[in-house]
Amino acid sequence: MERDTATSGGESGADYQVFLSFRGPDTRRGFTDCLYHFLTSAGIRVFRDDTDQPLGAKIEKILDAIDCSVIGMPIFSKEYASSKWCLRELRRMVELKKTIIPIFYDVTPNDVKLKTSLYADALEAHASTAYQKIMQRQTEDLSSENKETKGAETESEEVEHWKKALLEVGTRSGRELRQNGFGEFCIAITSEVLTRLKAKEKIITGQLVSMTDQVEAVMKLLNVDSPDVRFVGIHGMGGIGKTTLAKLVFNELSCRFEYCSFINDIRELSKGEPTKLQTKLLVDLLCKFPSVSDNEDGVKKIREMLRTKKVLLVLDDVDHTEQIDRLADNSSWFGSGSRIIITTRDKSTIERDPSRKIMQFEMMEMNYYQALQLFSKQAFKEDFPPTDYLDLSKEVISVVGKLPLALEIIGSHLHGKQKDEWKENIRTLARIPHKNVQKKLRLSYDSLEYRAQQVFLDIACFFNNKDKTNAMYMWEACKFHPESAIDDLVSMSLIKIIDHETFWMHDQLRDLGREIVCLENFIDFGKRSRLWEHKEAIAMLKRREQGTRKVQALCLSEDSSFFGYEELQCLRNLRFLEWHGIKFQGDLKHVFSKLIWFSWYVCPSDYAATSLNLESLVILELSRSNISENWEGWSKIKVGDELKVLDLTGCKELTRIPDISKYRTLERLILEDCEKLIEIDGSIGSLKCLKFLNMKGCHALGSFPEELCSLDALEVIIMKGKDWGSSSG
Repeated sequence: MERDTATSGGESGADYQVFLSFRGPDTRRGFTDCLYHFLTSAGIRVFRDDTDQPLGAKIEKILDAIDCSVIGMPIFSKEYASSKWCLRELRRMVELKKTIIPIFYDVTPNDVKLKTSLYADALEAHASTAYQKIMQRQTEDLSSENKETKGAETESEEVEHWKKALLEVGTRSGRELRQNGFGEFCIAITSEVLTRLKAKEKIITGQLVSMTDQVEAVMKLLNVDSPDVRFVGIHGMGGIGKTTLAKLVFNELSCRFEYCSFINDIRELSKGEPTKLQTKLLVDLLCKFPSVSDNEDGVKKIREMLRTKKVLLVLDDVDHTEQIDRLADNSSWFGSGSRIIITTRDKSTIERDPSRKIMQFEMMEMNYYQALQLFSKQAFKEDFPPTDYLDLSKEVISVVGKLPLALEIIGSHLHGKQKDEWKENIRTLARIPHKNVQKKLRLSYDSLEYRAQQVFLDIACFFNNKDKTNAMYMWEACKFHPESAIDDLVSMSLIKIIDHETFWMHDQLRDLGREIVCLENFIDFGKRSRLWEHKEAIAMLKRREQGTRKVQALCLSEDSSFFGYEELQCLRNLRFLEWHGIKFQGDLKHVFSKLIWFSWYVCPSDYAATSLNLESLVILELSRSNISENWEGWSKIKVGDELKVLDLTGCKELTRIPDISKYRTLERLILEDCEKLIEIDGSIGSLKCLKFLNMKGCHALGSFPEELCSLDALEVIIMKGKDWGSSSG
């Protein structure tokens, strides 16, 4: 008996990334063979049919391959549903909650969703066969009725499972072959598979030394083959490598989970809006942007939406049990087989609620050999020091200790320096108490030139884990020479650039930067250059302090306060302002003359200020606001000739873009997720400097103005909707 679908031979199931399910006579020698070779040529391990094996051995191998593959790819052809093997494979993919990319070869999604007779008739035939077996066996041997009928009834029930699987997969986003050529179509699928396989992995920053033993120990605690829900807490001092270990484990396991989320820096992100982390968790896992009104609503949504999902969740740098309460209170919130990993400096945060049964792993200090290797990677770009620098390197480790962060920073600082400079730095480090890591790290900060120091402090206070694009615009306007400054910070290991676009800074370095700002005036925070804590910023504004002339950058979380001339008049040197939902009032004509970047998230639909002159403005963000094209702010906010970025992401009430011809220097226009946007004003043709246009998620947008074709500077247009280029029925 020959099976109809495709599998492959020669490797264990655990070695595969993609499982192809198809009916052999329909597509084996044509499309499926073409797709298989495209995927394997890209380095993707694909499970394909080995027709020479006995049926029993083949079944075991097929099941193993489905279980261990990351992606299931059913190729729906006209006779797919007539094959019991195909339907059994599809059912198993669905029941194991695999990532599924359906290919509609010569059928439509409606055929798979049983809205036409094509697959519906095939299922009816399977059901009829099962029923006939029941009747035949009852007639032939009534004495064996209980035994034999049970098997036939099980087959009848199996048809219902096949039906459910078809209905579910038919609604998933997939690809229709239609009239496309095989080659072009296979290139697109290969690209999507590569993206999905890589998307879950977390970037590991820095020069790694082996952590095999630690990874294996945590994997043993997690025991992913067990069906229960497990919590594992990784605890240890700051800078010791907890996040790196969690990322390594996450990368090892993510291919076995369809629903994965790694939430960095919980300690920092939990400040401000209490629902922000709950929303991020749901977006990461479900790719949906739910409306979370308050903490209780967030808890309810997480519990209801994830209780049947097998998830892999990492909560990084937790410092209060309340953060766990809001995101992963107990095992009943998640589906069987889920794994939750928590990293924390404070062991008590994972011990306070015994009901969670959090298994613990203590992150220990690396050994001397590993410390020397890590330091050498930074100082010499080699695994070990040159012979003539070996004694000096050992001396550095003796005064710095074996903390990875400190070794990385000091090693980068000493890279390329002469021996006399090494000796002077070692003497300086030796004067600092061994446990005072921040003061040791400040040695690198103090060696930066002024502009790079300002960029470092901005990232520490506002832009860690943020996209770098707008910040680079601001620093360019400030004449901070950002490209050179960033190169210096990266080369000294003070920051990393993740995915070529996101700033990343270790939390101890972030704390160092913030401490430097606090020491500008330890008592009066109104006389500091940067204010990032909401309570301090609000208090300073309400006291109307003259010292606020020193403030260059200010961030406030969501607040219902009104601010007018009296509170804001002293902010004359402000270059960066971010606030959420706060309202202006009165005449602010000359208050923000030096403001370069204004992020006004969730700005109110009623505009109360009579005038607002922003003559130096380079970046204007009005994201997630309920403003329409008739918003009064369009006419009352006056910008100069410097505006480069206009970001209207998620302005869901915007149906038309107002006249934007006055923004002639604009280089980036972001309209992402403006769901009601139906028209872009023809004035866009005046934006001769426009380089980047993002219209992703603008589902209601039916056409584009002809003037768009005249924009010769335009380099990037993003207009892919949530289901662009796919078939979801």
